[in-house]
Amino acid sequence: MKSFLRAAILAYALGLTLSLTAHAEPTTALTWNIEWFPGGRPNAKQAEKDKQFAEIQAELAKLKPDIFLAQEVSDEEAFKKLVATMPGMKVDVFSRFLQPDSEKIGAQQCCIASNLKANSAFFEPFKPTENLPNLRRGFAFAALEHPDGGLIMLYSVHLKSNRGSDTPKGEIYVANTRKESIRQILTHKVEMEKRFAGQKIVGWLIGGDFNTNHDGQFPKCTVVADLVKAGFHNTWGSTPKKQRLTWHNDPWYKKFKPTTFDYMMTTGFKENISKAISVPRDTSDHDPVMLMLEAK
Repeated sequence: MKSFLRAAILAYALGLTLSLTAHAEPTTALTWNIEWFPGGRPNAKQAEKDKQFAEIQAELAKLKPDIFLAQEVSDEEAFKKLVATMPGMKVDVFSRFLQPDSEKIGAQQCCIASNLKANSAFFEPFKPTENLPNLRRGFAFAALEHPDGGLIMLYSVHLKSNRGSDTPKGEIYVANTRKESIRQILTHKVEMEKRFAGQKIVGWLIGGDFNTNHDGQFPKCTVVADLVKAGFHNTWGSTPKKQRLTWHNDPWYKKFKPTTFDYMMTTGFKENISKAISVPRDTSDHDPVMLMLEAK
């Protein structure tokens, strides 16, 4: 009888442990600037679109992310078709940022796709200021339901490029543009904390192409430091620079050497480290960056 009871208790304890750890696997997040998708350049021919589509799809099939933050996407239908090739995944939000001084949709959009249920998903353009009247693009946002309960809060962003930073005045303008963009995202985060005050938030992720880094390469730009100051973890951590070169220049482009442009900044999650995934250079000029999101 005692043996039976011990066995029953052990079986119950084992069952309880299994039920508690059924969703213990971390959620995988991927950010990737997929370079004028589809086609790899503006006004790409259909053959170029088909080629890049197949290459991006093949890489995603190997990586199998649960969350996909994409930037520089030109065609919404092509992106939906791409996401549909990944079992269980759907598009949560596709931005529709306008071209400057135009009502036409721009060719560099930010997107979020996932295999998680979306509680809320939308995009917002950055709001012009008196000193920065020409802020471009914005952010895609989604609040996704974590498998164990609570919400994962996500931003997909593509910050100002370094075009126009050749002069001291231009360098300051570019740095201030990115700084204001991050300020607006952090303001939005506070608004979302209030909006979802009655729900558990597991953690936050701001991911995308920052067009800058924390290596001192762009000394006027402080966005990585600004996010760290706001409580975000730089998931590159102490990763050596050579292991996080996420942008690769074309052979003819000598202005910048390969560098780190793509980031995953988190708060609320365990402080895990990102990993850059090397892909063929004709797939995109950016490498995808993967991160395991683990609840604390």
